Amino acid sequence: MRRRSKAPAGEPAPNLQPGDRVAYAAAFLKNTGQHTGDAPQRRGTFVKAWDSNFVRVKWDDFEQNAARLTELWGADYVADAREHGQLVHVKNIAKVGSPAFALTCVR
Repeated sequence: MRRRSKAPAGEPAPNLQPGDRVAYAAAFLKNTGQHTGDAPQRRGTFVKAWDSNFVRVKWDDFEQNAARLTELWGADYVADAREHGQLVHVKNIAKVGSPAFALTCVR
C-alpha cells in the first residue's frame, strides 16, 4: 500500500471558491482526445486547493466509479477521495460557465 505525504495547503486555485461547480477544462479534453464519452460531461464541486498544483474535487459520479477505483488504487485511496475529494491538476479543470469551460459545451 503506497502512502502519499500530505503537502501543505497552497493558494486557492485561480477564480475558484469552495462550492464552485467545475468540469474538465476544454483544453485538457482536447489535448487528451476526450471529445466524447463521460469526461466532457463530468461535473463536480471544488473543495479546496491541496497545494499550488492540485485541487480537491468531489465529482458527482464518484460513487458510480468507486468500485473500479478500489480495484485500481485500493480502499484507502477511495476512502480519502470520498472524504476529501479527488486530486485534480488545477490546469485540468474549469469553473462551469467560464471561458475555459465554455468550449466543451455543444453550440
